[in-house]
Amino acid sequence: MKKYALHAVLLSLFFASPLYAAFDYLPVDARGTALSGATTALSDNTWGIFSNPAATGHRSSAAVNYTIPYGDSDLGDIAGAVNISRLSFDAKGTISVGINRYSADDYHETTCIVGYGREILPSVRLGVSISRMTQKFDGFGDDSATGVNAGIQAELTPIVSLGISSMNLNSPTIGGSNTHLPRTTLTGLAFHFPTGSFLTVNALTDPDRSSRLLAAGDFVVAPMTHVMIGVGTNPSLISGGFSFGTNAIKATIAVSRNLDLGTTSSFGLEAGW
Repeated sequence: MKKYALHAVLLSLFFASPLYAAFDYLPVDARGTALSGATTALSDNTWGIFSNPAATGHRSSAAVNYTIPYGDSDLGDIAGAVNISRLSFDAKGTISVGINRYSADDYHETTCIVGYGREILPSVRLGVSISRMTQKFDGFGDDSATGVNAGIQAELTPIVSLGISSMNLNSPTIGGSNTHLPRTTLTGLAFHFPTGSFLTVNALTDPDRSSRLLAAGDFVVAPMTHVMIGVGTNPSLISGGFSFGTNAIKATIAVSRNLDLGTTSSFGLEAGW
């Protein structure tokens, strides 16, 4: 019954609302899920291309991820990201690409994104990206939109980092009613500790809704093992997860509980070099 209700909502929103309108903000990776999406200020983030194109960092990396939104196995989200750093033509730049494919039985959303980030000062990075978003409901055709995104990340002190990004700067339109995808602004601070643990807090705003507050922590509990917890508001959200591995290869498992829609589970693998 839940599946059909969700699909009915998606059908009604296809002609009148932005992508993910039925499901609110959903990070594409397990680490982001465990941290309730509070990742804007985190550097060397393999998945940064989806939330802050300046956050992809200084190392090359690749990752894949699978998510089951809200406990419904008929809904699925598969994503991948690749970052290439230390470029032959720009040793301080990083090229990033990502793809995210969300599918129900007869509804599909695909986001393809490419971006470029660069260190402009020893403690400051800027990034830009372009995303191509396609929305399809079987029997009703499809539609697409192109978004322009930008971000900045700065190390304010050895302990505190700042991240700011604006996604869909151009407010593109999609759907039968040419609905604008709102410009979403993410602003975050991260507080890093010598142990490798950190705390982070983010604010998410867009013109069509009240602001959200996202806060999370990542704690080193054993060699190569991290535990993560997070909370969010508007809607209420709690999350958690753990990761095991090194910078070379790491696995992450996460769950996120939307108090209205249910529990999302996510699993990801990441490699860096």
